[in-house]
Amino acid sequence: MSNQTENTTSALDMIVWGADAIAPHLGRTVKGAYGALEGGRVPGAKKIAGRWALNLRIFHATFEVAA
Repeated sequence: MSNQTENTTSALDMIVWGADAIAPHLGRTVKGAYGALEGGRVPGAKKIAGRWALNLRIFHATFEVAA
């Protein structure tokens, strides 16, 4: 029996740390991403110990259409 699906972490389950790493996921420059993060306009993002973190699963879930 294979537990591959249980042991494999999806790319959407990742946490991305720092505004510079988050910017490409938002399609913005680092300055634009920082402004959106500070303005509270990025779902799934929060500041932890002075550093921005983005939960990609939560961020992408905001774009899914309810069936």
